[in-house]
Parts: sequence; C-alpha cells; structure tokens
Amino acid sequence: MATTISSRRQLIVFILLGLALVGGAIRLLAPQPSVAHDIGNLLLVLWVPVIGNVVAFIIRRARRQMEPARDFAVNSPFHGHLLAELTPLVLPAGNAAQAAGALDGGLCVLAMGTDGFTARLPISMAEWLGSGEARTVQLELLRPALALPRFEHGRVFTVLAGKVAVGTGRVLQVLA
Repeated sequence: MATTISSRRQLIVFILLGLALVGGAIRLLAPQPSVAHDIGNLLLVLWVPVIGNVVAFIIRRARRQMEPARDFAVNSPFHGHLLAELTPLVLPAGNAAQAAGALDGGLCVLAMGTDGFTARLPISMAEWLGSGEARTVQLELLRPALALPRFEHGRVFTVLAGKVAVGTGRVLQVLA
C-alpha cells in the first residue's frame, strides 16, 4: 500500500513551518519582556504538530516494513512442511456457495482452537473438495517457524476456505 501525502496537507505543513520560522525570528529580534516576544513564542510552538505527524509517519512506515508476509510469493516453488491426511466435509448448500467463492487455488487456513495458520496445497482446493474422499497431501505453511511447533504427529486440525470449514486434517509427518 503506497502512502500518499495530499497537496493540502503539504501546504499546511509548509505554512506551519513558515510561521514557526517567523516566530523564531520575531523572538530573536524583539525585546525580552514584550508582546512581540510573546507572539514570537506562540508562533514558534506551531512546529510541534508537524513533528508529531513526521514521527507518526516514520512509525507507520517502520511497522509496514516489519509486517509478516500475508500471502505466498507469486510463482514460488512448493515446499512441503507437513504430510497430512485431509478429509473434506459435506457442506450445506449455503456454506458450499460461500466456500466456493473463497477457493483460491490451494490456499487455506489450518485452524486449531483459536489459532489459524495459512497454508497451501500442491493441488487446488476445488480439486480436493471435488474428490469427496480423504487424501494424503503435503502442506506448505506460510510461516513455518511459527506454525511447526504446533503441528506434532497425530494433531487434528480444521481446514478453512475463507471463513468456512471445508474439511478436517490429521498430521501424519512433519517434513521440515
């Protein structure tokens, strides 16, 4: 997401900084106990909101750079981390239609309790669900360092497509 600064906001920043510079000059040139000196002090304080905005901008940019990946890189090779047996669920008509909209290639979420981990299959979700039978497949985890400690042998999890549970799984082997 690109950050854009509107021309109106830039104009306001330049005006406030200009007034602060004028205030600094007035403060330097005006005699110490005078109204002009006090007005210079007030104008000089106008730079404080600008500095706050600059600090907030730097913090937002740093957070954005530190965010973890939210999706697999385009055309990245598949590297299996888990070998699991996946069993599709029989979905009611409303849930089946909702899940069909969420079937994005082989992307899914493996849910255990309140934790969810993004993963992908080497086959499309539609192909797996269309077969209607349990399959042994490899799964690639988006953030394996975070997820693998939770997926020990025999662990059962739910497979989600979007927000709809479309199947269950059981870890057969940890590959990574």
